Amino acid sequence: MKAFILSIYPLAFTHQEAIDLWARLVAGWANSLDSQGARNLFDGYPNHADIGGSYEGVTRMLWGLGGWLSQPDRPATVSWRGVTYDIEALTRRALVNGCDPTSPAYWGIEYDPSRPHDQRTVETGQIAFALWQSKDRIWDTLGDNDKSNIYDFLERFARPPVATRSNWSLFWVLNHACRKALGLPYDQTIIDTVIDDYLDHVYCGDGWYDDAHRANVGYFDDYNLWVFGSHVLAWAQVDGHTKPERRDALLARIGLLMDKLPYFFTSEGAYSEFGRSLAYKFARLGAPLWAYKLGAWPHSTGLLRRLVGRHLRWYVDRGAIRPDSTLRQSLTATGSPEIVERYISTGATYWAMQAFGGLWSLPDDDPFWTTDEDPLPAEKEDFRKTYAQPGWILQSNKGEVQRYNAGSMKGIDAKYAKLAYSTQFPFNVGTSNGMPSPDSMLCLMDGVVRGQRTGNLAFAVDDAGWMRVIWEQYVNGLTHTIDTVIVVRGEHHIRAHRIQLSPEHKSPLKLIEGGWPLGYSAGEVPSIRQDETFCTATLAMNRTSGIYNISGYDGATLWQGTPHINSVYPYDVLPILTVDAISDGHELLCLVHGGEPFVEYNIPDNARGIWQDDGNFHLVYDTLDLIIPRPK
Repeated sequence: MKAFILSIYPLAFTHQEAIDLWARLVAGWANSLDSQGARNLFDGYPNHADIGGSYEGVTRMLWGLGGWLSQPDRPATVSWRGVTYDIEALTRRALVNGCDPTSPAYWGIEYDPSRPHDQRTVETGQIAFALWQSKDRIWDTLGDNDKSNIYDFLERFARPPVATRSNWSLFWVLNHACRKALGLPYDQTIIDTVIDDYLDHVYCGDGWYDDAHRANVGYFDDYNLWVFGSHVLAWAQVDGHTKPERRDALLARIGLLMDKLPYFFTSEGAYSEFGRSLAYKFARLGAPLWAYKLGAWPHSTGLLRRLVGRHLRWYVDRGAIRPDSTLRQSLTATGSPEIVERYISTGATYWAMQAFGGLWSLPDDDPFWTTDEDPLPAEKEDFRKTYAQPGWILQSNKGEVQRYNAGSMKGIDAKYAKLAYSTQFPFNVGTSNGMPSPDSMLCLMDGVVRGQRTGNLAFAVDDAGWMRVIWEQYVNGLTHTIDTVIVVRGEHHIRAHRIQLSPEHKSPLKLIEGGWPLGYSAGEVPSIRQDETFCTATLAMNRTSGIYNISGYDGATLWQGTPHINSVYPYDVLPILTVDAISDGHELLCLVHGGEPFVEYNIPDNARGIWQDDGNFHLVYDTLDLIIPRPK
């Protein structure tokens, strides 16, 4: 594959740059605190956790505050635009007032004693971890009454039994492990249940955890990094010495995941966004930084330095931080607010402070800050990586990264349901008239009702660059089955589908299938080309999205959806193919392009897809001649 180096940022990421960004974030956060210093008053889209001010904005900032205070010789203050902020004093005030039941800013307001746990269970992990990190500077300076209030809060929201249905189990572990280290009462059974049992129960191999009640359900996303990764690494720091063999085994799993991580980033530092809680942004940096601290980072220090700096800059340069220095809920200044879930309060985005928790856990003279940067994989060459457990194929093209998703389904929204995700063509996360956008998806239509992928039946991915997934689409009360093959060829990929309609189907169905959404900014004007067989959209000779009918479709056009639904850009256009009437057994074959502009693209005369009686699919395309078996 062709090698190339892109020089987008001429300067290396420095310790001073990190301090300046951190001081900016501390200033915005501190200036948004209420009078008690324990809740934030943020702009955004509030939910129930914002009643009385966002407690999550404070509890989640503790990831970074605790990291900063973990180094005993580090100064207590930072300055931004001539104003000094005392991190030590701010942290102490937040913990004291937030855990005091007589304070109007008490974090336990509206606690339902009939529930064994609630959202505050999540928060107790980083509260306890920050107290352990800053023991000499915060915990040891508190009076008995304040310590008692903090213990009562930690105990109230992490009582047994521990929930082992998802990543939530790790919040109990960090709470109790840190209490153990601080000399407070704790429950060793909770730690043992999760560390020795649950983590094996949901481990799928090769570094991947399934965020479900058992392995192989297919719930894979960044919770592998910012809970399974970060909380296991935090436990290893606090309590790992009590179970050294188990600690080393869990760190080895982290190392397997870290081995893959750099391939998800572009040469510019963008990440191939996929899954829930993307409002947490650069939180995914916490795990690799803590892995580096604990010797579980398998790449060079220079590669980590480059990855961290470029990823932070990518968000900063696109307005992820408001002018008042607070974090947005959306990914960028122009991206759709529908990136958030209903559990994302205005302060929930401060889970992103895991990145600074990882950074500041490193001493100020750590080699991380001075070693020469090494290029990211996407800077050096085009690559293809296949990950069987999540069912993903990563394809890098000229510094960008595409993620093809056969196997991971967790909910039915746009964050999981699409067949492919791209850094160059960020996905449409918002709905149009209450329904998902058809970008990177085949959508059946019953009248005006448009469907999407609602579940997987079977899938397979292969190192040869193909994936096959048999999936369901629920439309107007009926479930239809679609067998899809995707073959990746650099900036192109070939899609083939065979549709099995529900036996109860009576009304006529139409179909639309979208390519990559071409996002663009104010002042830009895409160039559109189309005829009955293809539709392309090009942006100022920069990038082109196109889709081409090979067989089975009736027409090509642009999809007219609701504006402001793209995850990164304010506007987008979407080339689609259409079918006016779908029959049972309908077969489709198309080519999707996403990359450099071109004048013409000619489909090879030999292009054809054959669904064989034995269940295999036979694709002939130019020099390709593939037999793709039916997944089991």
